[in-house]
Amino acid sequence: MQIDISFRHMDPSDTLRDYADEKIRRVIRKHIRDDFDAQITLAVEKLRHIAKLHLSYKGISIKCEESSEDMYKSIDLALDKLERQIHRYKGKLRTHKPVDINAAARMLDITVVELPKEEEPAADEVIETKEAVAVEAEKEDARIIKHETIALVEMSLDDAAMKLSLEDLPVLVFVNADTKATNVLYKLEDGKCGLIALDK
Repeated sequence: MQIDISFRHMDPSDTLRDYADEKIRRVIRKHIRDDFDAQITLAVEKLRHIAKLHLSYKGISIKCEESSEDMYKSIDLALDKLERQIHRYKGKLRTHKPVDINAAARMLDITVVELPKEEEPAADEVIETKEAVAVEAEKEDARIIKHETIALVEMSLDDAAMKLSLEDLPVLVFVNADTKATNVLYKLEDGKCGLIALDK
């Protein structure tokens, strides 16, 4: 078991560190008996006191974040959310095993690009027409930040939905264990999920 606590944009506090450490151990021990790793980040941004939690257990990550006007309150709110997520998935968390990726796994190429930033013109500058701005934007190419090839994991739709929720991902590409098709699962604005089958 390892718990790492870090501070951003604020002075480190032993009192806060001890409070967060004791609280997360108490909450997690109510549901999980095995070893786990947790990272807690406490940060202050303007008037917001933010507590971010990241729990790793049996190959699954659970992330949650809360903020308020008081850091102790933010820690409590984040731990309440963490406990709800653990309770919701407790049965699957206990039986979940990381999937072994074999050589025959389906591969996916991923490229992360950075789009050119739009700069606001100064007040004393002449405002260009939309056409001129579009031509200027075309001159700046998107910059490739990262390129990698990953093996898609085969899992059930239920497990994919669990992973999407637990790890707070916007989208997940996986091989559907039932249909053997490459699927894209993504979050909708209303909290529900959309599913796209890329092949069959």
